[in-house]
Amino acid sequence: MQIFEPLESWGPNSEDDTTKAFKMVKHNPKRILEVGCGKGNSTLVLAKLTNAEIIATDNEELALGKLDEKLMRHSLNDRVTTKCVSMTELDFGTDKFDVIWAEASAYIMGIENALTKWRSLLIEEGVLVFSDLVWLTDKPSKASINHWKSDYPDIQTVETRKSQIIRAGYELKHTFTVSDRAWKDYYEPLQQRLHEVTPMMENSQAVEDIQNEVSLYKSHLGEFGYQFFIAKKV
Repeated sequence: MQIFEPLESWGPNSEDDTTKAFKMVKHNPKRILEVGCGKGNSTLVLAKLTNAEIIATDNEELALGKLDEKLMRHSLNDRVTTKCVSMTELDFGTDKFDVIWAEASAYIMGIENALTKWRSLLIEEGVLVFSDLVWLTDKPSKASINHWKSDYPDIQTVETRKSQIIRAGYELKHTFTVSDRAWKDYYEPLQQRLHEVTPMMENSQAVEDIQNEVSLYKSHLGEFGYQFFIAKKV
């Protein structure tokens, strides 16, 4: 958190990608549950695109505090509420949601586990929208394999994720790879932050690991990327 706290984005995302994914939902949701909202970049975009009630969840209180400030500034706190809760412990009683939104967060509990557990929170024919890091080539480089098999052992191909979505009881409606802009907007400020903290955090394993990831992004993006999946409960 010493590294990431000042950053606006804690993962690759962009307003354009969020908007593109939302337009693929194909209906006007009344209730949206966002899982792993962070500081609310996607939350604010969703609030602009719809008049839905939005519950934005995360287990990091600091991030939710920043989001609450933004909601107040944009006069959105009347229909967007935040909730500090683990994504593995989402419990809303009998309440259901038209859409569940999870950008770059479902991997924390495992994609297959998330697909199964969150399905019960959706109305009939409700839509799950999530993004996940995937292989974009059948022959990734050794450098990419070594990094991601250590950092994200469950990284899969798009086709594998498609199969898992179908087996979990969804119909895959759309999928697309997030833009290079989303990565640039995340990694450029992160690289600058690394320059700032390195003198204060000499010999830090966290700094070394994150710098290795930034370097891999610069040299091998295209072998891997974040993929949006828009899936309807059936």
